[in-house]
Order: sequence, then C-alpha cells, then structure tokens
Amino acid sequence: MTKENSNEPLIDSNKLIFGIGQVQQITGVSGRQLRYWEEQHYIAPIEQQKGTQRQYSFHTLFLIFHIQRYLTQGFTLQAAVEKAKEFEKQMPVLRTFIKAQLQGVDVSNERSVIDFGFKNDERKQRVYGIVEGDKTYFKVEDLKESK
Repeated sequence: MTKENSNEPLIDSNKLIFGIGQVQQITGVSGRQLRYWEEQHYIAPIEQQKGTQRQYSFHTLFLIFHIQRYLTQGFTLQAAVEKAKEFEKQMPVLRTFIKAQLQGVDVSNERSVIDFGFKNDERKQRVYGIVEGDKTYFKVEDLKESK
C-alpha cells in the first residue's frame, strides 16, 4: 500500500485562482448568478484592480460548486448556501481524521483497499475501507498475535 509521509499539502490551494469564465465552466453557474450571489454576500471574489476580470479562490470555487449542487437537489438559494457552509465547516475535521488515520491505499481494477490502521489502542484489529465499483464498505480484520 502507498502512504504519503509528508504532512505538507501537495498543492497550496491558496495559490489556485480561477477566472469567472473558468468558474462558470467548472460549476455550471452563470456569470449573472455569480454576481447576484456576490451582491447577496454569499460569495466574494478575490480583491482585484479596477477593470480586471473577476477571480475566485479555490475555497470560493469549492463553495460555489456545493451551493450549485444543493440547488440542483431542490433547495432554495438560502438553504443551499447554509448547507454548503455547514459542509465547509466539516471539511477540516474530515481532513484531520483522514490525515491521522490513513495508512495507505491499494488500487486495482476490481477492488481497491484503503487502510485506516488499527481499530483501537489494543492493536488487535485493522480497519479497511473497500471500494468495488460503486459499492463501498468497511472490513475489520483480526490480526494474528505474534509469539
């Protein structure tokens, strides 16, 4: 299984900047909608010089994507923004957990295995996440005690 040892991110997401056209293409949200969302203070572009194209951070792109996702699920704009911001609050917790627990990933065509490490401090069982096509599940494996 492959494990990345570095605690440093592969990409500094603060340096990922997208023009309004790119944001429209990636998210499917029109420029008109984006400007309206800005007026309502749901999103904000990066500060720019007068006369330059609107630009958005990766963080804002992610927020726009999730607002649009909730809108297509039938939520009102206000509810979609609230749900997207709630999801946004969960991301650091998920990142922390995965960063601490992820021991490796073994990818194959038929079945991929994510090693989440030991179930608890007793270190007698190991937890795996299994991905088979679009089916996912956990597997807890008892470890043989060494003599």
